[in-house]
Amino acid sequence: MKLRLAVKLQRLGRRLAVFPVPTRLGWYFIGASLLLFGAGSFYGEPSFILLSCIPMALVLVNALAVWVNIRRVEFKRQLPRETHAGESVDVTLMVHNAGLVPRFALEFDDTSLPDLYRDESTNLVMAISPGFVQRARYTGAFGRRGLHILDAMLVTSAFPFGLMRMTRRLGFRSEILVYPRPARLSPEFEQKLLRSARFFGESSVASRGQEEVYGVREYLPGQNVKRIHWRTTARTGKPMILELEGRQDASFLILLDTSPVGDAGTLRMRLESAIGLVAGLIYFLTMQGVLFRFAWYGNTLHASQPGRGDAHYHAVMERLALAGFSEKRPGEWLEEVGVGIGNEVPVLITLGPKEHAEASLRLGTGATVVGAGAPDFKDYLRFDQLGRRSIASGELHQSGISSRHKAAQ
Repeated sequence: MKLRLAVKLQRLGRRLAVFPVPTRLGWYFIGASLLLFGAGSFYGEPSFILLSCIPMALVLVNALAVWVNIRRVEFKRQLPRETHAGESVDVTLMVHNAGLVPRFALEFDDTSLPDLYRDESTNLVMAISPGFVQRARYTGAFGRRGLHILDAMLVTSAFPFGLMRMTRRLGFRSEILVYPRPARLSPEFEQKLLRSARFFGESSVASRGQEEVYGVREYLPGQNVKRIHWRTTARTGKPMILELEGRQDASFLILLDTSPVGDAGTLRMRLESAIGLVAGLIYFLTMQGVLFRFAWYGNTLHASQPGRGDAHYHAVMERLALAGFSEKRPGEWLEEVGVGIGNEVPVLITLGPKEHAEASLRLGTGATVVGAGAPDFKDYLRFDQLGRRSIASGELHQSGISSRHKAAQ
């Protein structure tokens, strides 16, 4: 019985929601109309009864106007395919008037997500001609990484007198992938990574002086400056480096272990700290033009091929954006990745103690192990003057890898 009553009340609420409702000013007009009608009836004054019809007529005309004004209105969102957490995002609303009369003073309220912070709560579209599209924009920022879904939007009108208000729910599904914000690496950690790249970039053939030159290409930070060809550099105006037979530049292997180990109360914090550090590593290696690959085990093994540049950066960050806790310990899946192959420099980020992760690696791999819960975790990070450890939005924009081309959704 209670269930049937609840269903009927919900059905009644949905039906009443599509009707115009009085605003506070509208209630004043309705109250004034009732008072005038009551006074005219009590004292027998027909003029008061006629006067009571004026505010009520204005209310009814406004109700009809908002009902017409809000019908046959469509919208679409246009937003980037991805962004970084905390970075400002420009969202464009394309509002289409599919009716035969102009629409005025439409107020659009986008779905209020708990992790979406907007510069303004609503967008106001003043006028749309029949068959035309009007654009409205707002800026927001997502405070959490992951896949965010923007679904319905509320459109409200109180045109023309503001006495009655009507709200419709318009559905349009949009998705945006939010990358984790890269952390700033400490200068000592950056120098350690570059020294590893220079060390592994030398080959046994090079040490004997038996290699042969087979090409010249642009110098990338982290490579041996002794291989710069100064004559070509002077001719081209930019540093050029010799490519030698038997020479292979270093490649980094970034490993993320998210198996839930340790204090359960700090698991989520350690997970986000580890992912932020991995994102910082990927950002740094991309900016340096260094070859790297990434591996992480969630429900299955996610391992990328070695690569460099913007496309590789986005491919790895897409996996980091959706990374969660792992179902296996590192010792159960590291052999599938192939740690310590050739000239690769392994860097393992783990949630648990470093000793457990180091025990999962073979001896002689030379891996750098960082524990998100270890006391020295902050030694791998760098903080700006305000104490922020993540890279600012301006730096992401200037780097040229913060976002790809926008896609209409």
